[in-house]
Amino acid sequence: MTPDKSVKSSQPTTEMDYYQQGWLLHSSRKDEDAAEENFRQAIASNPNYFDAYFGLGLVLKSQDRRQESIQAFQKVLELLESDPLDDRSRAEMLRRLTLAHINRMKTGDWNLEKEIWKHSR
Repeated sequence: MTPDKSVKSSQPTTEMDYYQQGWLLHSSRKDEDAAEENFRQAIASNPNYFDAYFGLGLVLKSQDRRQESIQAFQKVLELLESDPLDDRSRAEMLRRLTLAHINRMKTGDWNLEKEIWKHSR
């Protein structure tokens, strides 16, 4: 889900509010700590909220907290595996993008060529 730009700076109350506030803070680079906290609140409200784990992974990556970021991204993969999305194209795109971020942090390379060929058969 993409964040709604009309979200106000008011106190979030739902998992979606926390998620959107996290994206607004992260994308504006205003307060990465607050962005992290909002994604964590969204996850606390819904432990299966893979989009919030993805956002958390990006925030942690931007803070150079690689191990924590990799763990968040691995949780995205785990959740996609255990509860696939109805939109298979979106699920595959998110899976590949998540793997790319993990690869980039582990090896310095996005390293998706093998991944793309492996899954296109």
